[in-house]
Amino acid sequence: MLTPRWNVQHLLQTPPDRGYPTEYLLTRIRGRRSRLIADWKPLIFEAALQEYLSSSRYQGFVRERTTDSIWRSLMREYRWVYTQMNEGLRRLFWPFILYSELRTLFISLRHLADPRSGKTSELLDQSLLADEVKQVLMGSADREAAVRGIERLFLALSGRFAGLVEALEEEGLRGCEQKLTNDYLSVIVEQPLHPIMKAFFARLIDSRNVISMYKYLRLEQQGRLPRLLEGGRIDPSRIRDVSKEDLFGVCALVREFFGVRIDTPDPTKVEIALYRGISAYLKKEGREPFGIGPILHYLWKCSLEVMNLSVLLQGKDFERDLVAAELVQ
Repeated sequence: MLTPRWNVQHLLQTPPDRGYPTEYLLTRIRGRRSRLIADWKPLIFEAALQEYLSSSRYQGFVRERTTDSIWRSLMREYRWVYTQMNEGLRRLFWPFILYSELRTLFISLRHLADPRSGKTSELLDQSLLADEVKQVLMGSADREAAVRGIERLFLALSGRFAGLVEALEEEGLRGCEQKLTNDYLSVIVEQPLHPIMKAFFARLIDSRNVISMYKYLRLEQQGRLPRLLEGGRIDPSRIRDVSKEDLFGVCALVREFFGVRIDTPDPTKVEIALYRGISAYLKKEGREPFGIGPILHYLWKCSLEVMNLSVLLQGKDFERDLVAAELVQ
């Protein structure tokens, strides 16, 4: 169980505990997992995607049909899973749920440039963020005020979140997003997490570090070495050693630590390989019939399904082989 020092109740909603046993949710998860898309090839080369999603052949959770709104279906599915959890199980998943809601924060901050669009309200309707967080995002006059409110709320978790406003002023919204994500990952891996959850976040840190080094090498080592996060499986010094090599050193790291072989250091191949490595780990843990493994694996597969559907929607006018290369399969 998580200790009280990592209490996120002021950041996430706390729906009533219905008292469902974990076995009940695992049974429901198995049924819903069977409805996820297993074969993407027909959707890439044959089917009209929107027609398929609207047909009886698709039994999944996605309800929206546009790129801008499709992520709301994922939020709705996460909400359903979260509300089916008992209190003990929910505590184990707080770190993952809050991590997934960082994306909600970032999209809401971007929408602040056009507060009358109503997009923030539509997004937050399905969000698991606490009402106080939603009020900050809905009631702030500008991004700086919103980021100041977010910083105040996250400081209750750790002093490491200080400086979000400064990051916004100096590096813009992208820099602020990067700092909040990095700070979150750095803090979360120091918490007493469930072993599967801890291993999952360690792999996220590895992925973030590898991508940072890849971008550094691709820019021909311009500027300072990127900041690498502690807490992953790969020692940061090992990743820094790659800076003395070429881009193929990144391929070697991916093969060794993620078990995925890529022949060329193409940016898409590197990123997809990292996703596939995490998927392989969670698939293995998901075979355990009891515990949190199958649930975490399902939530991850849902996020990949939405990501792939978004790629297909955005790439409907591109060469099919190029689109296929962007999918995590």
